[in-house]
Amino acid sequence: MSMDVDLSTQPTPRIDRLGEEGAQAIHDAAMFIIEEYGIQVNHPEALALLDDAGASVDDDNLVTADRSLVEDAVSGAPSSFTLHARNPDNDIEVGGADPFRAPGYGAPNVRTFEDGRRSSTLDDYETFMKLAQLEGPINSAGYNAVEPTDVPQEVKHVEMVKRSLEFTDLPVMVSSYGADRAATTLDMVGVAVDDPDLSKTYAAGLVNTVPPRTLDEKMTGGLLELARQGQASVVAAFIQAGASGPGTMAGAIAQSNAENLMGITIAQLANPGAPVVYGIPSSNLDMRYGSLSIGSPESALFSCAAGTMGEYYDVPSFSGSSLTDAKTVDYQAGFETALVDLATTLGGVDFMLHAAGILESYTAMSPEKFVLDCELLRFVDRFQEGYTIDEERLALDVVGEIEPQEHFLGEPHTLKFAGEDFLIPDLVDKQSHGDWESDGAKTAFELGHDRVQDHLAAYSKPELDSDLQADLDRLASEQRDAILREI
Repeated sequence: MSMDVDLSTQPTPRIDRLGEEGAQAIHDAAMFIIEEYGIQVNHPEALALLDDAGASVDDDNLVTADRSLVEDAVSGAPSSFTLHARNPDNDIEVGGADPFRAPGYGAPNVRTFEDGRRSSTLDDYETFMKLAQLEGPINSAGYNAVEPTDVPQEVKHVEMVKRSLEFTDLPVMVSSYGADRAATTLDMVGVAVDDPDLSKTYAAGLVNTVPPRTLDEKMTGGLLELARQGQASVVAAFIQAGASGPGTMAGAIAQSNAENLMGITIAQLANPGAPVVYGIPSSNLDMRYGSLSIGSPESALFSCAAGTMGEYYDVPSFSGSSLTDAKTVDYQAGFETALVDLATTLGGVDFMLHAAGILESYTAMSPEKFVLDCELLRFVDRFQEGYTIDEERLALDVVGEIEPQEHFLGEPHTLKFAGEDFLIPDLVDKQSHGDWESDGAKTAFELGHDRVQDHLAAYSKPELDSDLQADLDRLASEQRDAILREI
């Protein structure tokens, strides 16, 4: 039988839990907060920009503004932008077809199969950069994958960004904790990409608000420096619903929205058209313990809200991805991570931090969970791809050739297409029970450990021109020495 058909399965429907009326209600609530209650902005230059634009600033730095000021400023932000890597093959369009995925961010501890839980070090940072370079689902080095505790905290931003640039050739993130740190780390990026004037967007920085309703001096300084240099500000209101924001989803999203919009407005007033990302990485408290719960259904709902509101404002969106509150690499870590990651992906979020490795509500990173999370991301990506329906793949002639109670194993058609239509997992175990036992009866944690060791043994640094390497070494040394002399 001949069939004239050639089509792909439908794109995965986007999860939108707000809809047009819900998004409008969140926007209107945020505008009410900005117009009536205000956002405290503790940075003199940002206050001057807002004042010049027509906002009202009181003696406590509380800024109220007409919605038209905010809406006009936000409308000037780009709907997408390219984040350039020192290897152009790794450039990524933020807000484009593929999500930006970076490792975990800010964990002061690591948990490994060998050592258990301990404080993180600069060596651990290097490990995560190597894994980011080798694991395909991760397409950015990120920044601050772990907080190294074995170097002076005043220079850790120099040490981390230097290693991000050396150990990967992926797009990077930089420090945004103050204009000085942002400028220092952007100088390093400029050296490594051989473009000291940063004529393109090479870096992004995470700019956290300080809920409730505050933009502090340090982060706002970083925001301004990023905007002035044409680099991307990832503005994020990390609200703990029930503590730093209302104890309801709607109230926390509305407050997050107001804080985000004020940050984006400042960036656009500083440099109209500067790339920005809109973020809701919020979650709830577990009211039994007063503890943060990032691996919750509510965390997944916040992620969906980020995707919807980013689309509403026509700017790229940000949220956390592979999140869990689990203390080790176990079943809880797996199902919480899968839920939040699917919600983030299917919710249309463009910029994903914590895409691999996070444990313990942001306070620990695990190299084993990193590679297991990447396996999960490969599964999600395969699901997103769908499949093709055409005459050859419908295989009606093959079906007719195989008699009842026979099988399709060994058929040329099977051998040709099984490797194309079916994902062959890199890591998880799919053997029979007997073969699994014969192979050591390894848990997922153990399989992750084996993969980490294999990666580290196979890793080699991506090439960096020797002159650029020397310039980067010199700049990092000068910056490090200058900072340490001041403390």
